[in-house]
Amino acid sequence: MDWVLSFTSCLVLWLMGEKSKWGPMVGIANQALWLVYAVSLKEWGLLVGVIAYAVIHIRNCFKWEAEK
Repeated sequence: MDWVLSFTSCLVLWLMGEKSKWGPMVGIANQALWLVYAVSLKEWGLLVGVIAYAVIHIRNCFKWEAEK
């Protein structure tokens, strides 16, 4: 699971750098994976980051859509 999370996190950063509309969308999906990972390992501290990154990705979806 950690390989998948690392790969998707890098992919999100790449897509965001390209200003691809897929960046925030893949980012939201990635946070869902992080949520599963954090809960399964009972790493509750990771949930703060999951929530923060999810909010940022959702904000970016709306912001980028408005700029079109």
